[in-house]
Amino acid sequence: MKLRILGGLLVAAVVALVVNAVVVEHTSRAAEPFAGGHVLKLDGPDLNVREYGPPGDRAIVLLHGYSASMEWWEKVASALAAHQRVIAVDLVGHGGSEAPTDAAPYHSDGQAEAVHRALEALGVRHAELVGHSMGGKVAAEFATRYPEMVERVAVSDTPAAEDLVSMPLLGRMLCWPLIGPALDHFRGVDAISAGSLQTGFAADYPVPPLAYRSLKQLTYAGVCDSKDAGRPVAETLKGLGKPVLVLWGDKDVLTPTAPNVARYTAAGLPPHLIVGAGHSPMVEKPDQFLAAIGDFVR
Repeated sequence: MKLRILGGLLVAAVVALVVNAVVVEHTSRAAEPFAGGHVLKLDGPDLNVREYGPPGDRAIVLLHGYSASMEWWEKVASALAAHQRVIAVDLVGHGGSEAPTDAAPYHSDGQAEAVHRALEALGVRHAELVGHSMGGKVAAEFATRYPEMVERVAVSDTPAAEDLVSMPLLGRMLCWPLIGPALDHFRGVDAISAGSLQTGFAADYPVPPLAYRSLKQLTYAGVCDSKDAGRPVAETLKGLGKPVLVLWGDKDVLTPTAPNVARYTAAGLPPHLIVGAGHSPMVEKPDQFLAAIGDFVR
């Protein structure tokens, strides 16, 4: 009798996990204005963007990292826009941009296509791409697909290859079958997310509120489908035939500094180190970030 009851409970638990997984994995979200941006209606996922500086067909385009948003650029965007147009983009599923249920739009090539549609809608013909972490992968893919549109590319703390990322255990578990969708219900609890989010910054830099806000904007598809492997970024950037700048926080533990710097250096793209910064130099050390990138993009 006890075994029958236990068996019934086990079956019920498995069914509950399966039903929850189906519901969570098929959750979508329409685009909405976020962090001072406005929504572009596009032929594909709609994107939330924020514009700075004077109008024109030439722009610096800021692409944030995984589980982040355009808020990561707030400390540097206005300064970069002193003499030319700057556009910060919320990537598909992030910030205020649309979060579809199918996986393809979250991959680097899908993200690059969405950014291209957005820039066309905004009348941009010449782009200087600045990508942080995952945004650097998107920038590299964009430059590969649309070379005539890209003048130069800067990336910050973008893993040189997929084996050079040290993802926290909780971040990996979220995408495990059945268990991941169940754990995802706790993603909005700051006390649980804090440890994983801290890896996005130096250990002595408190996790800022923007990190919690951006994480909560993600659907489950955004959490897991944005992790596509793609091509090794260092080799892709090396082959662009365009000016490339690589920046790196010297205290980065998420994309560990030493092995990534070594890989980029081997590819002929030695990174400029930003002292005291972790994975997000534009947030942690904005003045140093601007000093390193200012002459490159102007």
